[in-house]
Amino acid sequence: MLKVVLDTNVFVAGYLSKTKMGYPSQILDLWRDGKFSLVMSPQILEEIVAKLLEKGTGEDYLEELVYTIGQIALYIPGAYETCRLNQIDPDDNKFLAAALESHADYLVSYDAKSLLPVKHFHGTQIVLPALFIRQFTGVEADFESDQV
Repeated sequence: MLKVVLDTNVFVAGYLSKTKMGYPSQILDLWRDGKFSLVMSPQILEEIVAKLLEKGTGEDYLEELVYTIGQIALYIPGAYETCRLNQIDPDDNKFLAAALESHADYLVSYDAKSLLPVKHFHGTQIVLPALFIRQFTGVEADFESDQV
């Protein structure tokens, strides 16, 4: 089964989407349907919860989310730290480390400044949500409309 690390920006966009038609929502639906293993580390989960709290998400909703992640995500210890590449924001190290630790197939992100330019990291493809959906489903994606 594919192992996938989701950047916080993709995860939060999917959970807060009102239409549930965007790529982040589709990705979360695929995960919930058991189509791939979501890789989760303590550092990533902490950042997701913090961002959702900033956005005004209720505690009951967050408890349900953390429970769901605990039940169906591939939870890793988060013990790795990767080398810090010059073009990588230090806050993004946790995603690269999770990809390395889990031998993830994909890291999905909207981070055009530091993560996406890397493209590959120790066997992990770093892609936009639209490209992930396209590769996963074999359906052509409209990259022009890939908005957060």
